[in-house]
Amino acid sequence: MTAVFGLFGSGLLCLAAVAAALRGLPERARAAAWLTAGILIFVPFAALSAAGYVRGVIGDVSITTLVLAGAACARGPTGRNPIGHRNMLALMGLVAAGAAFLYPFALGLTYFDPYALGYGSIGFIAALFALTLVAWYARFYLAAIVVTAAALAYLAGIYESRNLWDYLLDPLVSLFAAGWLLRAARRSPSGGNRSTGGTAD
Repeated sequence: MTAVFGLFGSGLLCLAAVAAALRGLPERARAAAWLTAGILIFVPFAALSAAGYVRGVIGDVSITTLVLAGAACARGPTGRNPIGHRNMLALMGLVAAGAAFLYPFALGLTYFDPYALGYGSIGFIAALFALTLVAWYARFYLAAIVVTAAALAYLAGIYESRNLWDYLLDPLVSLFAAGWLLRAARRSPSGGNRSTGGTAD
């Protein structure tokens, strides 16, 4: 079962990349090409499907990556972004902060290893619960949903990893968050050049 979820995640990531590449096409052509790619990505050729090869290279992606990939796939056929800028900004800020906390210390720069917190630390789980409540109260619904979904996936054991961090973050989404925030910082403070695809926060 863990292999099925891992394969699905890699396939969804491939579909998100296809959706981004097809944005310049007319809507009908974009939808047809996206649906065709959705079939081909999961069809085995040689020993594995395209999704299988991607999973072999990058491993299982986090729930955060899956949510963002799913949003990109939803945007693909229609061109409409289902995530508002305010919610995206909050999620990317949390991802960047989490990555800054996790990866430098996990590389052995100090004796403190935050990755170990993911093995059922009560304090870490309590902090995530509090963060989810604060995010929901502040109407950062996307961040609250992503953390909740990651926790539920961890409890269900959908991946081979038994560390909660692997359900919350991965290097791909961490790099994406850093790039997204840098791009947002270069835009006008007034947000005049910002586009949310016509969706509400």
